[in-house]
Amino acid sequence: MKKTAIAAVAALAAGVSAQAQTAEASALSVTTDITVVSDYVFRGVHLANTSLQPSVEAAFGDFYAGAWHSSAISTGKPGGIDNETDLYVGYGFALNETFSFDVGVTRYLYDGGSDEDTTEAYIGVSADLFGLSPSLYYYHDFDLEVNSYIASIGYSLPIDAINTSIDFALTLGHIRSSENLVGNYTYGSVGVSVPYALSETATLTVGGEYIRNDTRLLGTSNNRRGGFVGSVGLSIGF
Repeated sequence: MKKTAIAAVAALAAGVSAQAQTAEASALSVTTDITVVSDYVFRGVHLANTSLQPSVEAAFGDFYAGAWHSSAISTGKPGGIDNETDLYVGYGFALNETFSFDVGVTRYLYDGGSDEDTTEAYIGVSADLFGLSPSLYYYHDFDLEVNSYIASIGYSLPIDAINTSIDFALTLGHIRSSENLVGNYTYGSVGVSVPYALSETATLTVGGEYIRNDTRLLGTSNNRRGGFVGSVGLSIGF
């Protein structure tokens, strides 16, 4: 369940999750990514064990569109998400030198398409303030009648000696369901990642995140109140 990620490691929770990577002056850009995560966690809730998560995104000017997939490598979680594909389109642009605006829609597909598929719209604003990157997003799932409010803040500490950085992120989210299908709960996470440029177009990123929630979602084994998620990913831009 990939969603917008303003902070550097916000996408590590399940995630995470498809902020527009705006291209310059109407130029077309394409970014591919393949990531392995120790657990698939979406908005504070554990959905699957070790998973492979490839994605591709194209941006043209302020418009972007992409596809993200998650496939469980190790099984053993009853009711978990073994295969999921998210298709999304959006529009993100700078309001001024400080603030940026983002709006879009995502279609969630499970096992290639099923009765559980849903559609979600999102709107958000992010900023660049004193070296910090705060953001605030609102999501509404039309099928599940679920509203999500997610705030995050990131900070990147450059390490010029080895041409990399240490990226930190804090996330706080509150989920409300008018039909009580997924329950109402709050979650938070703290994460760190280290991206390393292998070339002008390829970047290897290693990260980790600790996630904690207060949900009693369904009362199943999928609910873990807290845990650590590790990831390693390779992204290539064209």
